[in-house]
Amino acid sequence: MTNADRRLEAAVALGIISEAQAEAIRGIAPDRSEVLSLEAPRALNAASLAYVLGALIVVVAMAWFLADRWNWLGAGGVLAVCALYSVVFLFTARRLRRDGYSTASGLVVLLTVGLVAPATLASNELLHWFTPVVGATCGYPDYVFWTCRGEEFVVELATAAAALFALRQVRFSLLVLPLAAIASRMLFHFADIFFRNGWRDATNGWVWVIGASALAAVAYTTDRRQKGDEDFARWLHIAAAFSALMAAIPLLSAYPAYRHLLVPVAFVAFAAALSVRRFAWMALGLGFFCWYLVWLASDVFKDTPAFPIVLAALGVAVIVATVQVQRDAERLVQRFGVVSSDGRPRFPGGVPLLLTPALLAVLMLPDALALDRERREEERWRTAQWRHRTVRERLEKERTRGAVQQETPTRPRP
Repeated sequence: MTNADRRLEAAVALGIISEAQAEAIRGIAPDRSEVLSLEAPRALNAASLAYVLGALIVVVAMAWFLADRWNWLGAGGVLAVCALYSVVFLFTARRLRRDGYSTASGLVVLLTVGLVAPATLASNELLHWFTPVVGATCGYPDYVFWTCRGEEFVVELATAAAALFALRQVRFSLLVLPLAAIASRMLFHFADIFFRNGWRDATNGWVWVIGASALAAVAYTTDRRQKGDEDFARWLHIAAAFSALMAAIPLLSAYPAYRHLLVPVAFVAFAAALSVRRFAWMALGLGFFCWYLVWLASDVFKDTPAFPIVLAALGVAVIVATVQVQRDAERLVQRFGVVSSDGRPRFPGGVPLLLTPALLAVLMLPDALALDRERREEERWRTAQWRHRTVRERLEKERTRGAVQQETPTRPRP
């Protein structure tokens, strides 16, 4: 209760004003959160750029110092430095939030979460939780997860726990980004456990599809349930779109025929962008569409002079179709409305449809593993053939050199 509220209650108690008049005065008074908020609104402005620049400088400075002085400080010294940084950061974040600078405070909290990783590495070096076994390898087929990835796994779990704890204390949307990255990384840890690190591009691509599908479902659910003070779903949508892009790169390398699916996938991304009103999916759709056009121009129709003309006609047709859609916009919105009664964005099919790519990826994993196994055996055979050819050529050169030396007469001494 502020001093103004106490004065209003005292005035009502003394009979100076009525309760209705006190409520009317409270209604015209500015909100306390607005009075305390002194920083610029969170958008692409000079303040946001300055915040990001300052955070990057701090990250580079800490990484440089710890990487350059790790051996000199030792594990105990690194742990002490991380603890000192954490105390300073938390004090600074608390002071900034109390003064009304919530964005700056959230960034400082995010920097504190980033210190968990080197602190966990230093703790492992001190306590010897995961010591590599002598002679163990981290490649196929002699792969032991806890030997090869145990330390990395614990670091990620500790960082995720710190981010979750920070989210409980501070409502700062950027804290969900490390959680999304760690969740995607966990999928690859599970793939290493089940597939024994013997997978390549095909399996890698389908694992990325599972991650993109799951992140899109979580982002949509968050979008439907979050309050208006923080946009947590934005970073989840960005992470899901990035995962979809990372899935396309190995899949198109393993399955060249899938390039023709870039256009329908691009239009699905456009539909998702319009449904949930997120620019990340629009950017992904534009990237896939341009990727397909570049492939057609550089590979399929590179010797066809009429292709640019057909492509230009297609562009004009898209513009005309867009004009026609705008004419019937009201009817189309009523027919295919994507906004629910509560005003929140609605994706047709909801979470089950968003999880459909993950189900498809799980069904495709056996075929992908077989394809990766076949390609690995082919690469081994090619490597063996290359080594055999190299050894044979070297022996031929040595045999030829020896024969030439035997046939060359020696000059008699005077």
